[in-house]
Amino acid sequence: MAQLDPRRQPVRLTPMLFASATALTVGTLMWKVLQPLPVAAPMDPAAALALETQAYAEAAARPGYAQPVEMDIALGKNEDLTAAVIRTGVAPAEAKAAVNLLSKAFNISTLKPGAKMEAAIAPAAEGSTRPAQLVGLTVRTGVAKQLTLTTSRDGAMRLRALEEAVRDERLIAIGEFNGSLFSSAATLGATHALTNQVVNLFAHKLDFQRDIKAGDTFKLVFDRKVTESGRTVEAGNLLYAEVEAKGGVGRFYSFQPQGSRDVQFFDESGKNIKGFLLTTPVYGARISSSFGMRFHPVLGFNRMHTGMDFAAPTGTPILAAGDGVVADAKWWGGYGRWVRLQHGGNWETGYAHMSSIKVRPGQRVRQGDVIGYVGTTGRSTGPHLHFEVWNNRRPVDPRSSKVPQSKILAGQDMIAFRARKREIDTMIAAAEVKREDQPSISHAVAMKASTYHYENENATSRPEVQKASLIAQTGPSRMRKNDLMPLKPALSSTRGMR
Repeated sequence: MAQLDPRRQPVRLTPMLFASATALTVGTLMWKVLQPLPVAAPMDPAAALALETQAYAEAAARPGYAQPVEMDIALGKNEDLTAAVIRTGVAPAEAKAAVNLLSKAFNISTLKPGAKMEAAIAPAAEGSTRPAQLVGLTVRTGVAKQLTLTTSRDGAMRLRALEEAVRDERLIAIGEFNGSLFSSAATLGATHALTNQVVNLFAHKLDFQRDIKAGDTFKLVFDRKVTESGRTVEAGNLLYAEVEAKGGVGRFYSFQPQGSRDVQFFDESGKNIKGFLLTTPVYGARISSSFGMRFHPVLGFNRMHTGMDFAAPTGTPILAAGDGVVADAKWWGGYGRWVRLQHGGNWETGYAHMSSIKVRPGQRVRQGDVIGYVGTTGRSTGPHLHFEVWNNRRPVDPRSSKVPQSKILAGQDMIAFRARKREIDTMIAAAEVKREDQPSISHAVAMKASTYHYENENATSRPEVQKASLIAQTGPSRMRKNDLMPLKPALSSTRGMR
C-alpha cells in the first residue's frame, strides 16, 4: 500500500480539466472573432445584369402587386430626390428610406435639375389603394459609374455600386436606314452630336427628311469611348461618312491640310466638300418661293423676288451660308429681323423675317453656325426664311449663280490625303468581310486605334475591373410583412480598379 507523504502536494484533476476547457473555449471564440467577415461574391457586369433580370422576375410574384414596370425619373426644378421618387407612387416613408441609403454612398445634393434615374416600381393590384412598392432605383453618378438600390419582399434595401472600365476604340458602323439617321446610327453606337455632324456634311446634297428611302445605307467611321457593357460614353472624331441614297453614293474623308487649324472633309478626289456658300441654310425646309418675278402675296402685284423663301416652323435654326463677318443684325422694315453677312470676293448673303437673332455686328461666323431662328417678322404671311445672295452689290439666284468652287488638294497634301484614304478604305473593307459572317444587315465592328487590328474580344484583354461588392443595406421594413421568401440581391455593382 502506498504511504502518504506529507511533503507532496495532492493532484486535483477537476480544477485542471475545468481550466483547460475554459482556455479552449476562449481560444475558439477569439479565433472566430478574428476571422474576416464574409464578403459578397465577386460579380462582373454581365452577372449583375443576370441577377437584376432574375430579381425583377421574382418581384412579379409579390401578392397584391402587379408586375414591376420600369420608368424614367427626371429631377424637376426645385425638387429633391425624395420628392422625385414619391412621384413614382411609392409611400413617402419608403422613398425617404431609399434616399437616405443612397446618401451614404454619394452626395445627392450634386444632382441637378434634369438629372435622370431609372426606377422599377411594382404597382398595387387593380382595385387596391395601397401605394406602389419600390423594386429598384438606379442613379448614374458618373459617365461610367452608377448606384443601384434594390429591395426585397420584406422591404430590406441593398445598395451596390457599379463602375465600368472605359476603353478607346475605333468603330466602323455599317447600317441600313430604319427610320431617321439619328435612330439608325444610335443603334450602332453613334451619339446625337456625331450624327448631327454627318447631317451637316451632306446638307448640300441630301434632305434627310425627304430623300432617304427604304433600303438606303450608310457607313460611319469614328472614334469613341465605350464602357465594358458597350455603352458609348463619348464620341470622338468622325473620320469617314458615306450615304447611299437617291441612286448615288456620297463619300467624305476627314483630313487636316498643312497650315489648317481645323480638320476638314474631302470627297474621293480630294475636293473640299465645304462649298463657298450653302444653297440651303435651313435644314429640312421646303422651298416656297424661288428667285425671279412673282405675284407678291401681301402687296398684290407682280414684283421681282430677289431671293428664295424656305418655309419652316418658327424657331428652326438658320445657318450661316459661308464663312464671313456679320455686317447687319437689326430690324429692317418689311424684312423684319434681318442679318447680312459679308464673305470674301464681294459676296454677301442676307436672312430675313427671323424670330430672333443670335449674332451681332462685327462678329465672325463660320459656315454652318447658327445665326438666328425662323420667324414671320416684317412683311410676311407665315413663318419662313427669305434668303438672298449678292455679288458686287447685285442680287443673284442662289441656285444658278456661279459661286466660287471648293478647293482641291495638291502637292504634299494630296499625297498625305491619299494615304489617309487608303487607311480608311482598308478598315471599311475589313469590316465588310466581318459583316458577311453576321446575319444582321446593320453591323458595327470595333477596332483598336492602330490600323487594321480588331478589338480583341477575349476576357483576358479587357481592362481589369474590381468585382461587385455590397456597400450598404437596411434591415427589413416594418411597412412590409415578411411572410415570403426574401428576394435575392437584385443587382451587384462594382467600383473600377485603377
